[in-house]
Amino acid sequence: MCKQPRITNCLLTVIMALAMTGCTLFGGDSGINYTPLPVSQTRLIFSEPTLVEATVSFRVADQTVSGNRIERGRWDGLFGDRAELMLIESLSAKGINSPEDPRDLIDDFRGLVRLKAAFGDLYQSDTVMGRAIWRRFVTGDRSCIIFNQRWDSGPETPVSRTLAGYYCAKPGGTYTIQDAQKTLLTISIKPQ
Repeated sequence: MCKQPRITNCLLTVIMALAMTGCTLFGGDSGINYTPLPVSQTRLIFSEPTLVEATVSFRVADQTVSGNRIERGRWDGLFGDRAELMLIESLSAKGINSPEDPRDLIDDFRGLVRLKAAFGDLYQSDTVMGRAIWRRFVTGDRSCIIFNQRWDSGPETPVSRTLAGYYCAKPGGTYTIQDAQKTLLTISIKPQ
């Protein structure tokens, strides 16, 4: 007969193992080896005012099986708001095959994988990095946004980039379409 603490430890070990292998990256890059990235070296910028004093962590995979560089960041706000960003860069001629609808990215973010979400309409907005496609969604008592945008650096440097992410307002808070558009304007990347 198993004792309660042993069962709990076994379950926690299984959950952690699943979480560590959790990102699907558009269905193509499983088993990615990330290394921690110091805050001073990250290119991801998320200057949403509610995340000013957030706990942040960054990690990078410099070369995936498909030849992409992936940088990820996570912000955990003081009042329960949360965000993640993922920058994927490709030097391959075929670029990055990312979904058109950001709703299809939900499994690429650990914080969203097991949530039941009700999605709103699809929108497009101009941002610091160009046009973003996004949706608001609600999960439990949280209102959130998930987005995706793609661009290249032009003919002189044939790099394709996809920046995707989400932001969830603090539990119980309101989060309007106008709030979502303002949040999108706080997201960018540092030039290399």
